[in-house]
Amino acid sequence: MGKDRAASGMDFGIRVAAVIERSGALLLVRHRKPDREPYWVLPGGRLEPGETIPECAEREVAEETGLSGTFAGVLYVSEFLREGRHTVDVTARVEVDPDADAALGSDPEVAPGAEPTLSELRWVGVDELRGIGLLPAGIKDHLLADAAKGWPATEAYLGDARDG
Repeated sequence: MGKDRAASGMDFGIRVAAVIERSGALLLVRHRKPDREPYWVLPGGRLEPGETIPECAEREVAEETGLSGTFAGVLYVSEFLREGRHTVDVTARVEVDPDADAALGSDPEVAPGAEPTLSELRWVGVDELRGIGLLPAGIKDHLLADAAKGWPATEAYLGDARDG
């Protein structure tokens, strides 16, 4: 007997965020949504059906920052489970051309003519990161702890099962 996931009323999804580092600073995106205080996140978004984690990380980086990047591994996996919502957060390392300029992109889910969700893009050093309200909050602690190591990706991602 299978589970009826739709009947649970739970909004379930996988979010893939990207750690992009340049000279000890991380690239962050500020979100501004109606009825909510603005907040900072790593570039990223929901994994689309049929999309792999590396594909999602690279797509989200391109959409939100204008940078072309290459998936370099997984840093962290965490979960958000509250208020009718269950999100699995995968934080990946994405390598970009060190000379490329980032430019604030857009969220394709925002309707044309609506107020944009993305409001700012900024390289943030470790000292500044300490004072920023980054979401999800637990990731910030790990990013600060791993800063001295340069946010090394792990071998945790075993690849796409379609590969064999």
